[in-house]
Amino acid sequence: MIDVFGGMVGGLGIFFVGMWLLTESLKALATRRLRLIAHRWTGNRLVGFAWGTAAATITQSMSALTFIVVSVLRSGLISTKGAFAIILGGNVGVTLLVLVVTFDIELVSLYVLGIASAVMISERASRYRPVAASFFGGAMIVLGLVLLKESAAPLADQPWFGEMVEGTGGSLLLAFLVATLLTAIVQSSSAVCVIGISMATLGVISVDQTIMVVYGSCLGSGLIQYLLSASLTARSRQVAMYQVSYNILFCIVLVPLLYIEVYFDIPLVKALVLSLDLGLGQQLAFVFIFPSLFLALIMLAGLGPSTWLFERQWPATAEEELSRTKFIHDHASADVETSLSLVDLEQRRVLETLSGYFDTVRHGTALEPVRDATGRLLAEIEHFLADLGERHPMHGVEGRTSISTRQKLLGWLEEQMATLCEALRELPDPPARGGTLRVSICEGVDAVLLSVLEAVETGGEDRWMYLKELTGDRSEQMRKMRNEYWKTVPSPDAGQLSRVITITNSVEQVLFLLSKLVQELEAFSALSTRELEREHVHSQVRAPRNVQRS
Repeated sequence: MIDVFGGMVGGLGIFFVGMWLLTESLKALATRRLRLIAHRWTGNRLVGFAWGTAAATITQSMSALTFIVVSVLRSGLISTKGAFAIILGGNVGVTLLVLVVTFDIELVSLYVLGIASAVMISERASRYRPVAASFFGGAMIVLGLVLLKESAAPLADQPWFGEMVEGTGGSLLLAFLVATLLTAIVQSSSAVCVIGISMATLGVISVDQTIMVVYGSCLGSGLIQYLLSASLTARSRQVAMYQVSYNILFCIVLVPLLYIEVYFDIPLVKALVLSLDLGLGQQLAFVFIFPSLFLALIMLAGLGPSTWLFERQWPATAEEELSRTKFIHDHASADVETSLSLVDLEQRRVLETLSGYFDTVRHGTALEPVRDATGRLLAEIEHFLADLGERHPMHGVEGRTSISTRQKLLGWLEEQMATLCEALRELPDPPARGGTLRVSICEGVDAVLLSVLEAVETGGEDRWMYLKELTGDRSEQMRKMRNEYWKTVPSPDAGQLSRVITITNSVEQVLFLLSKLVQELEAFSALSTRELEREHVHSQVRAPRNVQRS
């Protein structure tokens, strides 16, 4: 018995490690380029469904697929309807794993492990390491399930196990509940289905009970998804709850159908799969595949109303809208000059967002959600610039360099702004003990930020000169401000002392970074002006030629 349970535990361990490795590897592959491909493929619901089926068939991981879908959805590259179509296709794709395990594919998995491991440890093939790691994880998943199936087989010869099964009296409801609970524990519907099918092929449990095990594993998977998504909000919550609703509908429809088929002798799902010219294991695997495909297609037809319902139930938050790019998009990197102008607009949005950091100080609201949204927006801009450099390495070098420098400055500015606002929030409220300092810093630095944004919109030599005077070195002013504060609070505690020093140092850093940012903005503005003048000259040169030809 120790050998039996050791093999089952080891099989589950290999399965979970493979699932983790596959998920982490796919996260590394979830670049902007992959998300753009997903965007192109999900404009139509049927294409999105096919893409989800293919992706889940390859990855055999709904958690990995869900991560990619949520990532693409957050970036604004696909709609909620497109995300749901991918999820529906993914539910069909992952059912194929159960069918695969019923065949003798252990040798193939071993070959995949060997080849993938050789690529993973090779320095020459380091660029393919995430792909190889994904295949390695997938092979581990299959091997883990195969080991689990083989280790569970000896249970059929154990008297105590046979007596326990007989004690259930062939109860379908009990098989359903046990499968639900077991799936919630091991967190894998595929593993539970494989165990159930193995027991059926050995004659330990009936075909009817095995079908209920498949259905119960689906409900258990939905229960896990619901619990794990409790902390999610907005669009991420929409995707998770759509998956949960799929699992619940699966059981609501199919469990009564099985009871009708068993007790009223009406041929339905069971009769269909048993009519296939396959082994019992493969037939029972199709109990998972056929209903999944049927339900997914039905839900795909009603995608419009369900999307409206889920968007209404879990609407997008202001922070999530903030994190979505508004100007850079799928085809934006086709032209360098246009792309840089669009990135310029996105970076202005970042500056507006940083100005909004002070609202969290004024109103006492949480800063972390705004920071997360700003970080995602900055990351999307960074990915876009990297993709632009790969596509056009020899074009717009000067403009890309200026924009990239500005991007780094914005990242550093965001960190300093967050540090400043957190310290401002911790100052005491009464004006005599810090309120005046907090208001002065908050409104003063915000005014500088808004002036930078106004200069970007209006331009003009005088405006840039004014900003250069407004920003830069303010160490002397911060020293005077600290001295004024000490006069108001002659005996500050260590916490107050630390916070005031942090605030004034952060203000110095913010204004210094803004001065560098102003230089880059002015340089980019001048560069854009030169580009317009050059285009004007070219158009004037071409005009007489066109007249002469006419």
